[in-house]
Amino acid sequence: MRFLPLFLLGLWLNTSLKAQLSNFQYLGEDYFDKELYLGVSLRYSDLQFPNALPAERHNISAWTGDFLLYRTNMNPGGFRYVLRNKLLGEIFYNIQNVGDEVYRDEGSAFSHFLIGANTFSWNAVVKDRWALSIGFNISDLMIGSTFRQRDSLGGESFFTPVPHGWYIGAGPSLMADILLTDFFLLELQADYTFHFSNPVPLSYGENSPNHPKPRQSFWSAHLVTGWGLYTGLEASFLYDQTIYNGNAQKLEWQVGFRFMM
Repeated sequence: MRFLPLFLLGLWLNTSLKAQLSNFQYLGEDYFDKELYLGVSLRYSDLQFPNALPAERHNISAWTGDFLLYRTNMNPGGFRYVLRNKLLGEIFYNIQNVGDEVYRDEGSAFSHFLIGANTFSWNAVVKDRWALSIGFNISDLMIGSTFRQRDSLGGESFFTPVPHGWYIGAGPSLMADILLTDFFLLELQADYTFHFSNPVPLSYGENSPNHPKPRQSFWSAHLVTGWGLYTGLEASFLYDQTIYNGNAQKLEWQVGFRFMM
């Protein structure tokens, strides 16, 4: 009897190694046949601006909602698409406000806006148990930090340095799928975005239209199960290119369900 656990483990590994990525079953159907999925999740978000003081005015940790729209494809050269927009969940749960009045008080924000993050990729390598796709992203963000200042006479004022407002950018993207077992699929994504346009700066922010635009990276790892549930870790990093060093990071954990469209 002491060999039974080892026998069962060996049997499970042997079965898993024979599994094919293209045959991954999701709610009893081929995952890559349905192609379009809507993921809805509960998300814990931890937003930090490491160089902004006092920290309690610029860092936010809260539960929010999230969604993604994902078009799958496992054909060689096949097209994939992912849409994310963090702002929708953050507005719903009221942990951030984005608009012309948001930075009248001391604080910071880092989120998407009207466009969100759109990732387009094409399968470059498709194997039995993993696939890699290469492409590009078109993304936007709404950012800004406001600081309280005091002069020598004790008077107070607010200062919102660049970068601030709405930014639009683009850059390279990678996506990968790795079949762990018959019931668990690991989805990986990496985006890097060079923001090149600031169409709507904040009206009360520093007037510097020619400032260097920020850059941004996004990393995600989602574990998808054959029963509809998924969980994931995501990380977004803002790289400020100005002298103010207003870098930011958003680390998130989520659990949710993907609906077949």
